[in-house]
Amino acid sequence: MINKTKQIFKLLLDAENDARQIRTAKNTVMASNDKGEKLFGKKENPFAFLENSDDLGAVQKLIDAYCSKTSIETQIKTPSATYEIKVKNLNKNFLLIARDISAESAVFESQSHQLSFVSDLIKNFKEPLYLADRNGNILFSNKSLCTLLLKTPKEVLGKELKTFIIENTPPVAKAWEGTVLLDTAQGEKSFHLTQNSFTTGAYTFYYGFIQDYRPSALCEDVELFSLNPIPCILIGINDLKIIQANPALYNALRIPEGKLDSLNVFEILSENSASLLNSRIQKLLNGTLKNERMELTSGNEYEAKTFTSLLGWTSADKQTIALYLIDASERKNLEMQFAHAQKMQAMGQLAGGVAHDFNNLLTAIIGFCDLLLQRHKVDDDDFLDLMQIKGNANKASGLVGQLLTFSRKQPSRIKTISLHDAFVDLSALLQRSIAPFVKLKTDIKRGLGSVKIDPNQLMQIFLNLAVNAKDAMPKGGTFKITATKEKIKKTRACGTDMITPGDYVKIQVSDTGMGISKENLSRIFEPFFTTKENGQASGTGLGLSTVYGIIRGVDGYISVDSIKNVGTTFTIYLPRFEEKPVTLAKNAKIRPTFIPKETMTILLVDDEDGVRMVAARALKSKGWSVIECVNAEQAIEVFQKGTPIDLLLTDMVMPGMDGETLIKQAKQVQPRMKVILMSGYSEEFARHGSQKHEAFQFLAKPFELAGLLEKVKEVLEND
Repeated sequence: MINKTKQIFKLLLDAENDARQIRTAKNTVMASNDKGEKLFGKKENPFAFLENSDDLGAVQKLIDAYCSKTSIETQIKTPSATYEIKVKNLNKNFLLIARDISAESAVFESQSHQLSFVSDLIKNFKEPLYLADRNGNILFSNKSLCTLLLKTPKEVLGKELKTFIIENTPPVAKAWEGTVLLDTAQGEKSFHLTQNSFTTGAYTFYYGFIQDYRPSALCEDVELFSLNPIPCILIGINDLKIIQANPALYNALRIPEGKLDSLNVFEILSENSASLLNSRIQKLLNGTLKNERMELTSGNEYEAKTFTSLLGWTSADKQTIALYLIDASERKNLEMQFAHAQKMQAMGQLAGGVAHDFNNLLTAIIGFCDLLLQRHKVDDDDFLDLMQIKGNANKASGLVGQLLTFSRKQPSRIKTISLHDAFVDLSALLQRSIAPFVKLKTDIKRGLGSVKIDPNQLMQIFLNLAVNAKDAMPKGGTFKITATKEKIKKTRACGTDMITPGDYVKIQVSDTGMGISKENLSRIFEPFFTTKENGQASGTGLGLSTVYGIIRGVDGYISVDSIKNVGTTFTIYLPRFEEKPVTLAKNAKIRPTFIPKETMTILLVDDEDGVRMVAARALKSKGWSVIECVNAEQAIEVFQKGTPIDLLLTDMVMPGMDGETLIKQAKQVQPRMKVILMSGYSEEFARHGSQKHEAFQFLAKPFELAGLLEKVKEVLEND
């Protein structure tokens, strides 16, 4: 059995090229291949062939490990060869391996010598230089590189090359040449880097030279420059004069070709743009320019984003700067439109909030005036004073209405109307508004289709425009209104907005007045902006902002063009619809006459004391029983007590619970109860639609007492 095991071991060892021998724990030879038997022998000491080695310490360490029956791996050099020796513990036996590595050791020593030589070269080289392995790790660097990076050798060695490069890192383990941006002792700066490789034995290394930035790109194809669709200017480095501009630039600026030749580039730029370009050129020449953008405006207001680069222009044998201009006009327009929309939205929110509080005050003023007028006859001394108070309150109400129209929170009753039919009635009113010195001309034919708008607001649009036109023509002139059909196929600018494709009725309103200056033209739709003097009437600055609010509220658009001392033209686009005749509903029922019950209870909820007091007195004067609550929480307590309510009259905006929430909770208790919702600015009209909500009807503030009583009567008699 033992002999058979030895034979197996012998066969296995013979398959290996290096010297191998298996010995037992008692140090007897079990099996050897030919090289192992020749090298290790059968003596007690298998490492006798190492006795001439100069490294006696390594030999003794090998023998000690073998005697203590532990594994070991080492390299030992003798006068004749260098061996790699391994001792492996195989349970109760030991495998001895010896491999002659003399050739490999010689190559390694040669490589080490070469690397040492290269390292000495790197250290003494004046320009920054590095040596890296195939993973991009820096093996050696000279003093120049450390000084440039403001680092110690310890901070550089072993680090990846990309650690010190800000932009344009060379690929790892590849030859490369290009411009890199480094973080140096003088700040961020561009350098020219050349990276190559060399191979020694089985190893490949990469070395890189870092030199000052010297642009070398050539613009040799003049025809390619001329055909470039991007506007471009070539500028001389020394005098910054324009050498040549391509046709694309002349087309963009709409000036004859050749007009810019020999001009200094700063002559065609605004002062601010010239300063920016000068700074950019200095960075470019210093090699500190990063990939950044800059906006320039030329003398004829051409908005552009610019990109610059250095070129070697061979025809003149001197370096030039190529300045590329990318049209940024569309983006600029979009930014202006967005800013305008934000400003108009903010003004609308402000107008709505002010109108809500102001309408509550006006409701109380008008209501108490109505109560006082009931006790004063026409010939009473106080009657005219009270009428003056009420009249001015109604004027204030109209002013608030203009604010709400501008903010698009004014209750409106949209109808599909024929523009031609509307002007049949409107023309006479417009003529009276601009008489006696201004003449009205209209050209509005049949077949234009219909528009969807509140008729009163349509009248308000043209009355405001007519009044402005009259003020612009103090010595007389012509006020003209024309209308045509127009189909818009592509989105385009219309004033500060972008008009969407669709069918429109195009209305042009023009005058032959003084015109509007350029600086005021962009502001005329802003609320409270006016050019009228204090002595002129209607100079509130809300007329055109109201017009703008009405038109945008029905998805229309408006723009204005004006020439000083020639006239002004407003162009209005309203969505066009086919006319639909209004027909009487079939089987319409006639409502019975309203007969008040002997006792009807109205729950009045409003946090404004003045509004609540005047409304309660008016309702009580007509025989209704009124329960007053200062907030929704008090009203809920009334319903919880089981008090039967015929009509809930509540304000919309109140501290805590709002009116709409109160209605929902009250309807759960008394579902057949009638409801009227009051509001200082009826945002609910936009959400629910005027008079279309099943749960309640609206009453807009401010209201006269007669209007309040009529509304209450209408709701109570309606089944």
